[in-house]
Amino acid sequence: MVRKLFFAAVFLLVLVVNARGESIRVVTEEWPPYTYSENDEIMGVVTEIVRATLERSGLDYSIEIYPWARAYKMAHTEKKILIYSIFKLPSRADKFKWIEIDGLSVNMYLFKSKYRNDINLTSLDDARKYKIGVTRETSTHHFLASRGFIEGVNLFPVNSEEQNALKSRPQTTRIDLTTGDKLSLARWLKVSDLPSDYWVEQLLLFQEDFYMAFGLETSDTVVEKVRKAFREICDEGQLESIVEKYYKMFE
Repeated sequence: MVRKLFFAAVFLLVLVVNARGESIRVVTEEWPPYTYSENDEIMGVVTEIVRATLERSGLDYSIEIYPWARAYKMAHTEKKILIYSIFKLPSRADKFKWIEIDGLSVNMYLFKSKYRNDINLTSLDDARKYKIGVTRETSTHHFLASRGFIEGVNLFPVNSEEQNALKSRPQTTRIDLTTGDKLSLARWLKVSDLPSDYWVEQLLLFQEDFYMAFGLETSDTVVEKVRKAFREICDEGQLESIVEKYYKMFE
């Protein structure tokens, strides 16, 4: 009798697990206000969108923050790993299974330090004679490399925006320019006690839409489950509500 009860309990547990669905890992980076950690909680406008999508999908999931290069490699090479926020650059297009976050995009720029009155860019070619700090494996890293910028010559990858700020100080001057978007850099400067005008916009690089993506090793079944869930939260107005809330916070 005890044995029968034991196997019945195991069978019920399996049913519960299967009802909830498969498990995936979600990886991202510190890129406020789109995704960031605060009080041991991972937050941000894109994080909320991803959470709402995965809750709707029925998949078990966990979200972890890593340096971008590590998160990118994990998603590219391992099964059932979802990465966000990621841009669908030509160099990446065939490396992932993509889910577009409709209506959410960002402009990426080259910035100089406000101390550098000697730098004035009118074209991307003007930037080739300067040292550009760029976060490793990000969209701007890929973009500049695809335009012929060379690591160790005029392109210097780092692991975080903080390193770019440190390397651009007058007493250091190890880089001349950095890359990023206005909203993210403005928030980062605020929490780092740096002046809001520390970075001065020089040149628009590109505009890109936000995506979440799985590596090619992840099954189409899992990808379609997440894509369907995202369409559902869009149809219900959840996406619009999340975006509106965060943009009001940083106006």
